[in-house]
Amino acid sequence: MAELTKKDLEAILDTKFEQYQKAIIEASDFKFEKVDGRFEKLENRIDGLEGKIDQRLGKIEYDISELRSEIRNLAVTLDNFVKMMTDYKEEFIILKSEVDKIKSFIKEKFGVEIAVQA
Repeated sequence: MAELTKKDLEAILDTKFEQYQKAIIEASDFKFEKVDGRFEKLENRIDGLEGKIDQRLGKIEYDISELRSEIRNLAVTLDNFVKMMTDYKEEFIILKSEVDKIKSFIKEKFGVEIAVQA
């Protein structure tokens, strides 16, 4: 039987080491390719979600703009209504004062008192 020398043993180990190294690198590459595939899928999903989110945010911004416009219109309408009611109240006060003067004049000149029944 032939004896193994240190040189022969080193040659065998170098060959085996290269084989093991290749196997480990191939397995690692395979795993990284799978991980890369997963990342690509996630990136695609995120891109899709980004588009949907942008679309929804655009709609929300549009709705908020419309709501602000409606609130402005309502405020203008309310201001006009309050002004109309204030004018009505002032007119009513003036009219009441004039009616009181007319009643006073009629009572003074004709001696007749006018009373309103409810």
